[in-house]
Amino acid sequence: MIHKKHLAQYDIFHATPHTILHTLMKLTQILCVLIISGCSVFSDHHQPCKIVDPDLSQGVYHGNCNEGWANGYGEVNGAGSYYGYFLSGKKNGQGVKVMPNGDRYTGEFLNDYRHGKGTYVWGDKTQWAGDRYEGEYQRDLRHGWGIFQWNSGDRYEGQWKNDLRMGPSVMEQRRTQAEKAITKPEISNKMICAEEKWDLTNLQLIRGEIEKISDQMVWVRIVEIEGGFANYQGSTLTIGDLFTDKESHWNTCEQY
Repeated sequence: MIHKKHLAQYDIFHATPHTILHTLMKLTQILCVLIISGCSVFSDHHQPCKIVDPDLSQGVYHGNCNEGWANGYGEVNGAGSYYGYFLSGKKNGQGVKVMPNGDRYTGEFLNDYRHGKGTYVWGDKTQWAGDRYEGEYQRDLRHGWGIFQWNSGDRYEGQWKNDLRMGPSVMEQRRTQAEKAITKPEISNKMICAEEKWDLTNLQLIRGEIEKISDQMVWVRIVEIEGGFANYQGSTLTIGDLFTDKESHWNTCEQY
């Protein structure tokens, strides 16, 4: 309760000019304190920073905020977790995200997508546990140059397009080479044949003996040509010539 003597000091109707000036100064100081105090109160009750990623949107966020959105560096723990940079609530720039299933991505983000260079490791809760990809991304898809390392030890290094690899893995290449090594001795030193146009309507048969096979190429010793010679694949062949050609151009002679 305010005492009458305290009210008297603010009675501007019976006060001297000096007293009025002093009273106004006091009131100004009180008003400034109230304004400053009010600002700090409101700053402690600002709206929480919003995040677009549904794995993180309900989590606890610590970091910079701009107009109600996570902006700049921040850390958040929700269904998943993330620490790195945001722009208007979206992951943007360098960051590390751990998915709800335990998968982990470390690298570049753009507009909330994995985009740029990064490393993705599959977590223990998935059937791909221990598999690892390191390379380029485009809107969450592996795209560009990348290395995929299977937990089994197999490995692929090369181009990716829309999340698909554009070539065989190391083990697939070895398996193909092993299959070729098994089949090549079976046809080595055997007769193979090819056909070439004699004229507009007729074909001539060329017979040869395999002397060597390597990297889908075959070295053929010509032993028989219908008509004595042939213009084959831009070369003139005669009996006795050693000719190098693609293995796919020749077949076993039983097929002719």
